[in-house]
Amino acid sequence: MVYGILFFVLFAFTLSLAFLLSKCLSKSQTKNVPKGSLGYPIIGETLSFLKAQRQDKGSVWLEERISKYGPIFKTSLMGFPTVFVIGQEGNKFVLGSPDDLLSSKKPLTLRKILGRQSLVELTGPRYIIFNLTH
Repeated sequence: MVYGILFFVLFAFTLSLAFLLSKCLSKSQTKNVPKGSLGYPIIGETLSFLKAQRQDKGSVWLEERISKYGPIFKTSLMGFPTVFVIGQEGNKFVLGSPDDLLSSKKPLTLRKILGRQSLVELTGPRYIIFNLTH
């Protein structure tokens, strides 16, 4: 009986400590992550995005998130976390940053459809060489 109570106390203490550590570590890791919702696991907000696109209300879907989270927000589309950057300042940052600071990655499905050497996928020197040879 004493061992059972001791085990329960030790278990509760370990569980509480693990919970507190995970809370502390998650706050330090998500400092620079923009606000937003990743939606449901795996599918994210893909269904609501596709529904809005089918009803020709994609801009309404986007405006809802901009009003809720601001001009830079995170979401999850087609199984991948995605960051939307809207506005002149954000575009200047994204388009003017070097490749080693910020990289543009397309969803795996789009990469498989277009191919790895698609003009959309090429960046930096590979893009310049491709344009000079074609």
